[in-house]
Amino acid sequence: MAFANRPTQPAPGLGRRSVLRAIGGVAGAGLAAPALGQASNRKRVLVLGAGMAGLTAALSLLRQGHEVHVIERQDRIGGRLLSVPLGDGMFTEAGGGHFRSNMPYVLAYVRRFGLPLLSLNDGLPRYIVEGKTGEGSNPAGWPWALSREERNVTVPTMLNQYLYRAGLDTDTVLDSRWPDEGSLDRLGDVTLGDLIRGVGASEVFCKLLDAHGGTFTSGSAALGTIPDLAYHFGDQNLFRIRGGNERLPSAIATAIGRERFALGAEVVLIDQSGANIRVATRDGREFVGDAVISTIPFSVMSDVEVRPAWSPGKRRMIAEMEWDKTVKIIAKTRSPSWLTRNVRGWPMAGGDRPWERVIDITGNEPGGFGSVFFYLNGTNADAVLARPKAERPATILEEFRRDMPDLFDEVISTDSFAWSEQPWIRGSFGGPPLGGGWMVREWKIPEGRIHFAGDFTTLKSGWVEGAIESGLRAARQIDLDARPEGNPRIRQEL
Repeated sequence: MAFANRPTQPAPGLGRRSVLRAIGGVAGAGLAAPALGQASNRKRVLVLGAGMAGLTAALSLLRQGHEVHVIERQDRIGGRLLSVPLGDGMFTEAGGGHFRSNMPYVLAYVRRFGLPLLSLNDGLPRYIVEGKTGEGSNPAGWPWALSREERNVTVPTMLNQYLYRAGLDTDTVLDSRWPDEGSLDRLGDVTLGDLIRGVGASEVFCKLLDAHGGTFTSGSAALGTIPDLAYHFGDQNLFRIRGGNERLPSAIATAIGRERFALGAEVVLIDQSGANIRVATRDGREFVGDAVISTIPFSVMSDVEVRPAWSPGKRRMIAEMEWDKTVKIIAKTRSPSWLTRNVRGWPMAGGDRPWERVIDITGNEPGGFGSVFFYLNGTNADAVLARPKAERPATILEEFRRDMPDLFDEVISTDSFAWSEQPWIRGSFGGPPLGGGWMVREWKIPEGRIHFAGDFTTLKSGWVEGAIESGLRAARQIDLDARPEGNPRIRQEL
């Protein structure tokens, strides 16, 4: 995971860089304004939100000759791609932390804009569950009462086996045409844990899966969780962008052109009751178009007046979509000393402890320092959020050092970031609850001249691949010839 603009109130120590090099230009992007096509039915399209979904939609329509204007609530561009400088030329990620090579749209856009990459390690974690510790590198020595067939193999390997038994695989579930009607009916009311228990998974395996993927994993709705795990467990090639993942939306924004953006513009009204569709912002600006692509998170959509009012299906979807809380505790260390202990990557450690998971995103970044963040959700996130911001990093680091004192050397700096504290979204990942499979159909249907996009309008919530996919879907509802950048090599089809 399914990620917005620089927070209105930045977390202590994150430091405000100059407002978006994305808008002023990106060194090395070398891209002029797009050559406009000759749309036979040229439209004025208002794109609400300058995250990856909105940017993808805007650029694809601009390429076809449509008039595009992007309206963004905050003073920066990028959605939940938010890069945080650590000093010494290093960056960490408050939002989307990495990409994988089973993300063809992401790969195509990165190549198109010529962005340099850092390679990361996939997870070889140390687990701590039920007071017992086991090394991911030594499954034969695990101390838990696993079933016979769960022994001597890794958590990802066994999960893939269980998905296979349930009639699934990590390729099919990433096709943009998935789920079909049969899968919607079969998976809409079941958790991932119940699904894999039904094909042989033990209770302790489910706990190890939660240690590896986050405490929410086995208890989450299978429909939305399986694509997320397919990214993690279907590919071991991880990377991020040198200088921060935020460089990707920055490059797209440069290609679109500064004159087509309105920043600091919180949408308070979408009115399609007249001949045109009108959008008004809190500061008194108004925009008029022929169509709207909205990427406004449903978690804050109740703050927007809509005329005419939403249809019952849209109103229910907006009200019932579930939004997770995610907290990241960021740490820069003197070195990636965990590598000497044969643990590494995404994740390098996980368990049923208050620190939940530690993600190593150092990879081959130069400088010799270590870069990690703790990834907290659910009750663990709630406990951290109840503390003053200044206390959060020390609290989590103390818990972790108590459990695994040998993995960190000197901690040079720490920070924290919580998406639920950002007023423009008030949450992290949005998705259907149990029984919410009907939303998959609903978010694809325009509401009059309003089209919906955003990673949360896919089952790839929290992933840039889902954001791009949704932006292209919305753009093609306006112009069937809208295309992605970079000629992606994909089997999946919209």
